[in-house]
Amino acid sequence: MKQIKITILTLSLVCFAVLANAQNSLNSGSSSSDTPKIWKRHPYALQKYNNDTRTSDSGQNLQASYFQDRRAKKWTLGLLAGTSIFNGDADKKQLGWDFAPYVKYSISQTFALRAEYNIAKLRGERDYQNPTLFKDNFKFTSLVQDWNVQMHFTLGNISFLRPLRKTQMYLFAGVGQASFKSSASFLDQRLFTGDYYLTSYYGQGTPNPNLGKDVVEIYQGKNMIVPTGLGFKHYLSSMFDLGLEYRHTWLRSDDIDVYNTAIWQNRWWDSYGFLRASFGWKFGAKNPQHYDWLSPVESIYDQMTDVKKKVDCLGKDDDNDHVSNCFDQENNTPDSCMVYGNGMAVDTDRDGIPDCKDKEITEMDCAVDANGVAIDSDGDGVADCRDRELNSSPGALVDRNGIELKSCCNCDNIMFPAITIGKNCLTYETKMILYQVADKMKQCPDKKLIVNGPAGKSSKYNATGNTKCMDEVIKFLNEKFGISRDRIITNYSGGTENKNTIEVQIQ
Repeated sequence: MKQIKITILTLSLVCFAVLANAQNSLNSGSSSSDTPKIWKRHPYALQKYNNDTRTSDSGQNLQASYFQDRRAKKWTLGLLAGTSIFNGDADKKQLGWDFAPYVKYSISQTFALRAEYNIAKLRGERDYQNPTLFKDNFKFTSLVQDWNVQMHFTLGNISFLRPLRKTQMYLFAGVGQASFKSSASFLDQRLFTGDYYLTSYYGQGTPNPNLGKDVVEIYQGKNMIVPTGLGFKHYLSSMFDLGLEYRHTWLRSDDIDVYNTAIWQNRWWDSYGFLRASFGWKFGAKNPQHYDWLSPVESIYDQMTDVKKKVDCLGKDDDNDHVSNCFDQENNTPDSCMVYGNGMAVDTDRDGIPDCKDKEITEMDCAVDANGVAIDSDGDGVADCRDRELNSSPGALVDRNGIELKSCCNCDNIMFPAITIGKNCLTYETKMILYQVADKMKQCPDKKLIVNGPAGKSSKYNATGNTKCMDEVIKFLNEKFGISRDRIITNYSGGTENKNTIEVQIQ
């Protein structure tokens, strides 16, 4: 018995050492460096903070295994209750009862340790013992107290063929110790006292003084137990589980039913089982998930699905702007629009109208209409964003700031700075020159404007560009400032020796 106690104590210490070692391994992994390390979380886990630094995370880090969720619940506290069934020499089955609190710690999605303490009552009977005339009308009861530590193996969350369901099957096996207080009553038909075989039954031994009497015998003792079994549990909510299990307990004793005699009808070892319902409360973290209900296989499938979505996303470009849908922040840009790297249409002046639809690239922060043209409330040719006098008289002459001019100037042979010919003729500097030209033309209504193109030799390409640039200047004066086309004289091939400039003068 002393050796059995030492064995049980050793196994208990090993189990708790494994539990503590598993907890330490889950809490390990922090870097000794001062630089914060970036960790990944389980895909099913909820984030407590907005960043992924180790210092601000509450412990849910993906370090020892890809499927570890360190902030998921791991503990379960519950109750077991049901009926007991005895298997022994009292072979007429009589149901008893069992009640047990338990605590379980889940080390992984499939493996856990459970400790339970049982209080149970065992019952049994045996009828008339023909032909031995041994113990007639035999009945016994036994009050059992046992504690044990079990290894639990969950089978419901490792299937490769289906997703995780709300009902799981599990197996368990363990070791422990039980104490028994048994009482048996029977009609004593033994002729002699002591243990004996049937072949030497008659005529030998000490006569039984209790022959024909009702007798009560008592057994008290402690024995090592090996509980094994299987069960099913159902997911009720993020906090509670409900289940049903059968536990069979093996003994190395034949004394539990107080029926242990060396005759051929006697069984060698007693055993008993519990059929019981379970109710568990899951706790240990704020995360609603629990280890028992996190499937590593389903996580793999989710990762594969996520990769497929990303591949499909990278391969699609719905608006044909050469930016994939994954990065396109404006997935409906017209085909004619140039876009930035994020798929948004280019808007040089940031007026909200993309350049492909903008009829006037204005200064930034200018209010524009639906076509991107700067708003000019008083119609003086100066946009409101630059107009210092928004109430100019109709037809009045104004300067570049929109201030009305009260006097007129000389109108004879007025020369203006040369306009540089380039890829974009209507630059900001060119518009300023043309504003001065329009201003003078309004001050001198009887004068004409002469626009001279380059007189020097140029290639066919340059000649086409010069002509196009001059046409843009004339169109701008006509449409923007209302200078009539018949007041403008164009000379496409003479006036300046510089082939890259256009001269403008009033005569």
